[in-house]
Amino acid sequence: MKSKFKLYFKLSCLSCLLLLAGCDDDKQTGAKEAQQQPAPIVRHQDRFGRYDSIGNLGGKPVSIPGGVVFTWVRYIGDPGDFDTSKQAQKYQRPPITYQLPIDSFGFQYRLTDGAVKTRREQTDEDYLRDNRTLIPQGKPFPWGHIIVYNIVKPTQPVNFNKALADELQATKKVWHFDYFEQPQKVYGLTYFKANNGIDPRTNQPWQDNIAGPDIFISKNPQGEIKTYIQCDFTGEIQSCTHEFYIDSMPVVVDISYNRIYLEKWRQTEKNIAGILDSWVVTDKGALIKKQAGKM
Repeated sequence: MKSKFKLYFKLSCLSCLLLLAGCDDDKQTGAKEAQQQPAPIVRHQDRFGRYDSIGNLGGKPVSIPGGVVFTWVRYIGDPGDFDTSKQAQKYQRPPITYQLPIDSFGFQYRLTDGAVKTRREQTDEDYLRDNRTLIPQGKPFPWGHIIVYNIVKPTQPVNFNKALADELQATKKVWHFDYFEQPQKVYGLTYFKANNGIDPRTNQPWQDNIAGPDIFISKNPQGEIKTYIQCDFTGEIQSCTHEFYIDSMPVVVDISYNRIYLEKWRQTEKNIAGILDSWVVTDKGALIKKQAGKM
């Protein structure tokens, strides 16, 4: 009888030990699974509760204030806005993280003081007022529209050398005139004038510059064109399309504005580089600097 009791006791103890071991294994397995699960994505908000747009821009994680973004942020691989193909309809974007590469996004920038337009803030009211009062009167509109394009392909150019060469060649081939570099720089920019300012069809000063806008460029010490600007020079309201590279990210920026603000080109590039840098965060999304455009 005692031997049976001892056997029963030993079997009970062994069962308890196995049960405890199993519980310990479950704890370890649970801990491992918890470690393997990705950490939750931290997305910051503004004072109105709008979430920032996040992603990777120029190899850096960014958090762009929601009230700043004009329309939306496009990610690499997203179909076009008007793409109605079956492939576009079936497209499923990967989870948005700070590592998901951004393709492009836009925002509004004030050239007079470097402010960023943010919806429901004072800059938004300023923009609407300027749009309502200045444009109808033909006065210079101080706001520029910016599109930022990510550079993700190693083969993608990071200067405008080929772009300028192609433009000059195309003009000569299609419109049958040349651009000539002017002897004097303008605001520190090398200046190219279409056929030295004379329309070859009339042999008179240009009345229409669709075929040959003024071209301004700036090169770095290595001879790379990092700034490429085309400006109207006829008509009441003359505008510029200003493109430039930011090597520190790297990205290419496209901004359009009234030609009267061409003199601010260097400060404009510096300000925009600073704005983009203010949106850079840590790999886990922690803020590093005060975000431009967020109150």
